[in-house]
Order: sequence, then structure tokens, then C-alpha cells
Amino acid sequence: CHGLMAGNALATHDLEASRFGTGLGQDIYNQPLVPLGHYNHLDVIFGARASGSIGAFISQTGVADGIIYACEKKGVPYVLAGSIRDDGPLPGVAGNAYEAQDQMRSHARRATTVIAMATQLHSIAFGNMTPSYKVNPDGSVRPVFYFIVDMSEFSADKLANRGSAQAQAILTYAQDFIVNLWNNLRQ
Repeated sequence: CHGLMAGNALATHDLEASRFGTGLGQDIYNQPLVPLGHYNHLDVIFGARASGSIGAFISQTGVADGIIYACEKKGVPYVLAGSIRDDGPLPGVAGNAYEAQDQMRSHARRATTVIAMATQLHSIAFGNMTPSYKVNPDGSVRPVFYFIVDMSEFSADKLANRGSAQAQAILTYAQDFIVNLWNNLRQ
């Protein structure tokens, strides 16, 4: 992975799962509600803000797994776009939509293969700014592949209707896709 485009919510809930083992206060493995667990995502946000950065929060709290942890550990750049619905946000989140778009465009210009998962708005937004082809340094032209992993064809259809013909839908649960990808990449 050479870049991650997501929202404040993905990072917040990923860090909550890594730090507390919960998702919106519910145990992510056994499903019971954790007493006062509905505050866990706020504890992550306030903890990261107090730490000054997501990376510092990860170091200070001993978070050792998850998407954001992996990006930090491997040096994978990420763009986190804010929303009017956000709690927080985490430090480093682009609260201005135009700022977030500019950050995302810099990654879109370099993309060769995009896998958009389980987020219609980000899939459509990033698809709108991703070119359909790249001209390589040797002058050859190659397509930019764009896959949307979701339970609905809506995102791929929306992009196709706007001229992004390269967007292909993979209709499945994101978790199933990731597990199959992981199992097949390890071989």
C-alpha cells in the first residue's frame, strides 16, 4: 500500500479497536457492550490530541496493531478527511474539504491501482480525481486500475456515469476481501 485515503472515523475507530478492543463501545470479538465503552472513541481522540499526533499517541499508548498503526510503522502516507459529523477530530485530519481534496489529488496522480473499500463517498471522490491512464517515463501508456469493494454497485455505477469507465465493482464484504487478499498474498 502506497497511500491510504480515509476519514477521521476510520482512524478513530481503528485506534479504538487497537487500544480498547471495542468499536463504539462494543467488544469487537465477543460483541457484549463494555460498561462506559461508548466513551472509548472519545478517549482516543482526546488522547491523540493531548499527544500532539497520531504517531505519538500510538507510541505513548502501546497500540500495536490496526490499519493506522501499520501505516505509521511502514511509513505509508495517509490523508484523513474531516466531516461535519466528526467527533474530534484527530490531529492531522484535514477539516477543510478543499485541503483534503488537494492532499488526495497528489496521491491520485501517482496511483496505478486503487482499491476503494466500503465507503461510497470516498470511493466516488477519489475516483473522480484519479486519471484513467498514466504515461510512463519511457512514453508507454498503462491503465490505472480502480476496484471498488462494497456490497453495492452504487459507487462503481456512479463513477461510470461520470466517465470513470475503469472503475470495477467487487461485490463482497470488505472483511472477506481483506481476509482472502491476506491469505493469497502470504503464499
